Parts: sequence; C-alpha cells; structure tokens
Amino acid sequence: MDASPSIVEINVQNFQTEVVERSRQVPVFLEFYANGAAPSEQLAPVLRKLAGEFAGKFTLARVDVQENPQITQQLGVRGLPTIKIVFQGQMAHDLEGPQTEEALRDIIEQLTMSPVERIREQISLMLEQGNRAGAIGMLQEAIAAEPNNHGLHVELADLLVMEGRIDEARQILASLPADTDGMNKPRNRIAFIEKASTLPAMAELRAQLTADDGDLMARYQLAVVLIADDQIEEALELLLDMLKKDKAFEDELARKTMIEVFELLGKGDALATAYRRKMFTFLH
Repeated sequence: MDASPSIVEINVQNFQTEVVERSRQVPVFLEFYANGAAPSEQLAPVLRKLAGEFAGKFTLARVDVQENPQITQQLGVRGLPTIKIVFQGQMAHDLEGPQTEEALRDIIEQLTMSPVERIREQISLMLEQGNRAGAIGMLQEAIAAEPNNHGLHVELADLLVMEGRIDEARQILASLPADTDGMNKPRNRIAFIEKASTLPAMAELRAQLTADDGDLMARYQLAVVLIADDQIEEALELLLDMLKKDKAFEDELARKTMIEVFELLGKGDALATAYRRKMFTFLH
C-alpha cells in the first residue's frame, strides 16, 4: 500500500468515496494495472513521481484489474496501461496505451490550474496575437463574475498601464488591499514608464552607447526606456552587461533594476527565470 495520501488503492467498497466524491475537490487519475505486467510496471513510477511532485493537487487512484474485474468491466478497460481521469464527478480524459511524463504533466497542469491562471494563459495568447483590447475585455468580464478576486484586478491594472491608461490603473490599485499578491507588477511598470518619460529618446541613447560603449548610465537609461516600450529581453541584456562591467555601479543599480523587472514579468515567467539564473550565476 502506498504511504502517500495522494495515492490510494481502489476497490468496489471505496470507489464512491475515493473516486467520485474526491473528484469534486481534485482530479482523480484512475490507473488500471496488473502486477508483473510490463506496461503497468513502466507507467507506475512515472505516475508516483507526479503524485509526489504535485503534492495533493490530484489523486492517483490505483485499480488492480485482477482484484477488481467489476470496476474494470464497468469502465470499459480494454487493455493496459489505461488511465481514466475523473474530475467534478465526470470522466475528463480516457488515456489508453503508453503515456509520456510530459503529456501527463500537461494534463495535470491544465486540470489543476486556478481560474486566475486559466485567464492569464488566455490573456497571454491574446497579447501574443496583439489583441490587448480583447484581453482587457476578458478580464473585465471575469471581474464582473468574480468581483472579489483581487488577482484579476491586478492583471487588469497591469494591462491598463500597458495601454497608457495609468490613472485608471492607479484607481484600481488604490482600491485593493495593500498585501494583494502581484501588486509590484503594475506598480513597477508604472515606475518604469514615468522614469522613461524623463529620459532622452531611445535613438539618442543608442547613439550615445555607439559613441561610448562604456557609458553605464546611458546603458541603464536605454534599458529603462526599452522596458517602458515592452522590449524586455533587450533591456535585461543591457542590465546584465552593466553587471559584468561594474556590478557596484550606482549602488548596484543594475542588479536592483533586474529584480524590479523580474517582479514586473511575474512568477513563472520563462524570461524572468532565464535571466534570474544568469544574474545569479554571474554574481556568485
């Protein structure tokens, strides 16, 4: 018997409780297996690993087909390996044959994503397509349905800042509790935009750097202007170059600015993760 609370052996007696009822809280992965069967032996360690990694976000419910022919027949299991995923009392996925860890991980992440995370994913797709107005409209609809979801308000404020509607964004941020998660994202974006408005134009700063590659202040100012223009990766490269040339410049200005950019990009952002690693490697 598996010790993890996220892994449970299923029989006729506990099926209703451990599968149907539990699926109302988290997805339940019904793993049909047979001891000694090669396909089962190959898949089982992958599922156990994922159950441990996701720590309670889904339940791995194991069904020994030899011990439970009634469940196996009722659910139409035709071969091994088979995984049937039950969520909200309904069959969400029916997976027959070998499965890769990557494919299973994608399914788990989709099923366990919070409403805010789902909306962020859809918004990211819209932004990639250049449809910022559509993304704002989607967020406004979501907020109408969930007015107390502060995370949605923060996302809306950030998009309004990107649209230049800074006063509207400030009003939203002022209405939220001070400890609302993610507030630094729109706040940092506003700060960069306001700072950039006081600096020379991008072309002028590029010309300065071409004339004097060692001008660290011009390098910093160009990074700020690029961030305000949403050209984040080039800005991070400039800041990383500053670190390499003089990491103590202006009281570690490059390092502190990079951290502000990471907060602006938000948790889990691939660009932030990559440059955080580069910064850490260089500093240590």
